[in-house]
Amino acid sequence: MGDATAKVIDLQRHPDGVAGGIRSRLFEGRHEIVTAGPNAEFGFVGSDPYNTNAYTGLVVPPTPSGQIDGARYLFLLARARFGTGEQSSEKLGARLVGIRQYAELVARLPSRQAPLASGVGPPDGATVVLRKEIVSPFWHPPDGNISWHVMVNNRVGRDTRNPANADGIIFQTSTSPALLFQTTAPYSPPNGGRPWGTPIEASLGNIHELRYRWRANTSEYVLDIPIPAPCDVMLFASVRQNDPALNPTLASTDPSQQFSALSPEDQFLFAYNQVAQYGTISGALVFDENEGRCVP
Repeated sequence: MGDATAKVIDLQRHPDGVAGGIRSRLFEGRHEIVTAGPNAEFGFVGSDPYNTNAYTGLVVPPTPSGQIDGARYLFLLARARFGTGEQSSEKLGARLVGIRQYAELVARLPSRQAPLASGVGPPDGATVVLRKEIVSPFWHPPDGNISWHVMVNNRVGRDTRNPANADGIIFQTSTSPALLFQTTAPYSPPNGGRPWGTPIEASLGNIHELRYRWRANTSEYVLDIPIPAPCDVMLFASVRQNDPALNPTLASTDPSQQFSALSPEDQFLFAYNQVAQYGTISGALVFDENEGRCVP
């Protein structure tokens, strides 16, 4: 690289340079992209000082997959775009260094009705949502499961215009976290239910367990995978929503040796077997960029 070019590049980082005050992809650093989307629970109270109803994660629709011809809900959880300026022969460029996964069970119960106490809590007609984070990496309900996919896509755009588009639900593909659809009534996923693109690595193309914990405090040191820029890196999840009618039951859920021997997820499933389903799903991608001298 010539001296003149190097000086121009250095201006990218100078306080008075062309990128002054702007977060540029030519800066060194680490960043994490986390799923965020609409959540009806915050529709009337808001979730932040801006009075939005957005929250971490995306809500899995309650309609069981078995009732929509076995269709799996296809989610785009995170997406990052990289240009040719993210790599060179002189430096490491951009790398995928970490992943987070989160899934939960929920029980949606009408307020002030059994098993909840009457006369207290949210008003009549409201819904109380009880949550249980899934922490056992291989656990899934009897007729439900989740697969995770880290894919690389080219940067060719796709027309996503559709009258059924809404906040957090987009036709075929999206630039932000969303449930992707081909049709909405009944729901069917695009691309035959398979995530767009090719696996960034063979071991990350189809993950069947919670391999990368959400609460890990060293997620940015788990991986070290170079990004084949220019491209988009995308984290998908494919969810088969379980049917509460097929949840198992015990003759009694009173404290007993039989019940206490179950995993926390199974205890929640048995305790609320009539309503327990997948709830919110979330993911994150962690990247290191331009680990060295900045280049175009």
